[in-house]
Amino acid sequence: MIGEDIALTLKIVVAGGFGAGKTTLVGSVSEIRPLHSEETLSESGRDRDDTDGVERKATTTVAMDFGRITVHEGLTLYLFGTPGQNRFWFLWDELCEGALAAIVLADTRRL
Repeated sequence: MIGEDIALTLKIVVAGGFGAGKTTLVGSVSEIRPLHSEETLSESGRDRDDTDGVERKATTTVAMDFGRITVHEGLTLYLFGTPGQNRFWFLWDELCEGALAAIVLADTRRL
């Protein structure tokens, strides 16, 4: 049992493919204004990233998203959203370091 004087913070990674909704999830559930690393999709990026099924997508995460949920006093969840493009997968190892769990999103438009 967690004592009142002990604070516990847990790291949760939000992962999934390009356009799966990671940024939307973190932004929707975070109790703080989330940190986003969204940038406008460039024409060169459209050639590298698979936009089939998400043709209207105008932005993309280039580093990570961050949000926070306080479950109760003494228990806080930190949410780290990964970038979905293959070219940023090297960041996943760093973002997953020390995580307790992951939420993996699948875009049903792109199975």
